[in-house]
Amino acid sequence: METISGIVEATAELQNQYQGLGVIVNPPVSVQERDLYEENNAGHTYRRVETVHFDVAVSATSESGGGGKAGLKILSVEAGLDGKHARRSEEASRVKFSIPMTLPPSAAETKNKQILDQDTAASSGSYDFDARDDL
Repeated sequence: METISGIVEATAELQNQYQGLGVIVNPPVSVQERDLYEENNAGHTYRRVETVHFDVAVSATSESGGGGKAGLKILSVEAGLDGKHARRSEEASRVKFSIPMTLPPSAAETKNKQILDQDTAASSGSYDFDARDDL
């Protein structure tokens, strides 16, 4: 969860930081061209689905005192303090999974969607000429 939060927050931060320099972090794409961005193109209104891959280790720990035995041990540590004897074992498993997600929209995506909406309105006969000038 922290990894995804970090990615989303970093994307939003970079978008704000570099927007005035002409850098578009997470640019919108078209259906035909997924790796090419054309400025002010109403066809570029789609967001990429990014897949975040995880490969994590999950561990289970069991402890026993005295002469008891634990099951399968991958990592085993023994300690004796004040005349007491304890044994700790740990089993680790690897889990791989992926989470598809879209990153926050860029200002370019928002602008292109406004152009698309205006072009759609114009084709239906209700075009607002002043609104496109504000973009």
